[in-house]
Amino acid sequence: MSSPALVSVASSAIRVVIANGEPLSGDAIERVVRQCAHLQLVGHAPDARAALERLRSLRPDVAVLGPSLPGLDGRLVLGLMRLEEIPTRLVFVGDDLDDGTTYELVGEGAAGVLAKSASQEQLRDAILTAAAGGEFLSHETLAAVTREIRLRSHDDRPRLTPREHEILRRISAGESSTGMARAMHLGHSTVKTHCKHLYEKLDVSDRAEAVAVGFRRGLID
Repeated sequence: MSSPALVSVASSAIRVVIANGEPLSGDAIERVVRQCAHLQLVGHAPDARAALERLRSLRPDVAVLGPSLPGLDGRLVLGLMRLEEIPTRLVFVGDDLDDGTTYELVGEGAAGVLAKSASQEQLRDAILTAAAGGEFLSHETLAAVTREIRLRSHDDRPRLTPREHEILRRISAGESSTGMARAMHLGHSTVKTHCKHLYEKLDVSDRAEAVAVGFRRGLID
């Protein structure tokens, strides 16, 4: 496990935004931030749209996010941060962290990934480590990544995220992008981005090919 590099943190307070999507989790995270003299809470966000607005306007040092915020998932937030060159380091905290999601978040550049059951000390250390430019991966996170690496090395099927699986299932059922966006409570552009990632993983160029490959490779029941 990484340890917080306090000597590397600037003397001014580390600016933190919380966008967890779950009130109880958000309250617990806020207590950790307020109890640490090195940290300053500068903003909250209830969902992905508000989170992106806070990150763009405030450009905090660290944002603590839920991995599946309403309206957008964590992997896409990481991608947008890179695309828009926003330097905020992202730490993810949540219970919906299956091995595949954890692997994807780490691979996309998350500075920290923690289960909601993580201790206050772990969360504090993750924020401090992220602010200092490091990565904080708990023992549980490292174990999840290791399991996923082993699974992928013995399985040549594309590893889809839960949301990509749902998109593929809905495509196979004939749903339109507009219908999927409405049913999944996502923006149309977000659905299109998920489809793009799905097509890339399946090495296809359209919906019909995606369904055919999905059935052939056992990705659709």
